Amino acid sequence: MSRRVGTDLRPLTTMVTAGLVGWFGVTVLSQHPQQVFDRFRRFDVSGLLIGNWRFFAPEPAQHDFHILHRVLHTDGEQSRWSETIEIPRRCWRQVVWFPERRQDKAIFDICADLIVHLGQPGVDVTDTPAYEVLRDIVEAAVRETHPARTPKGFQFVIARSTGYDESQKPEYLLVSPFVPLEGSSDD
Repeated sequence: MSRRVGTDLRPLTTMVTAGLVGWFGVTVLSQHPQQVFDRFRRFDVSGLLIGNWRFFAPEPAQHDFHILHRVLHTDGEQSRWSETIEIPRRCWRQVVWFPERRQDKAIFDICADLIVHLGQPGVDVTDTPAYEVLRDIVEAAVRETHPARTPKGFQFVIARSTGYDESQKPEYLLVSPFVPLEGSSDD
C-alpha cells in the first residue's frame, strides 16, 4: 500500500487558502471610500489584521490652496497680485518620484489649519502659529523676488480653487493685513 506524501494536507491547505482569500477580500473591501465597508474593522480588536491603506486621506482633498501676494514699494506703488508658490503641473515621473509634493502638502495643511480658525469667536487668526508660518513663507518669497531693493511691506491672500476645473472661480478665504518688512529702504 503506497501513500502519496501530502494527501493528508489537502484539507488544511484548502482551509488556509480560504482563510487568506477571505482576509484579502475583507482588507480590499475595507479600503473602499464608503465608510459602510469599515464595519469589518470592528472584528479586528488589535487594529493590525485589516490594513487601512487609504493612508492619511480617507476623504481626499477636492481643491487646491493658492497663496498670492503683492508688495508695497517705498515709493507707495503697489505691485499686482502674483502667486507666491506655484503648484507644479503633474507629470508621469511623479507617480514614482514627487518630492515637490511635500511643499504642496505643507501649504495645504497650513491653509486648512487657518481656515478652521476663521470665524471662530475670540480667535485672532494673525496670532495663530499657522498664520505666522505662512507669513514667514511669503516674506521669504518677497525678499527672494526683490533682492535689489526691499519693499516697504507686503500683503497676502489665500485662495481656494477646484484645481484643474477652471469652470469655477476661485474663492478668496483670507486677506492678510499689511505686513511691514524690517530692513526696507525706508527704515
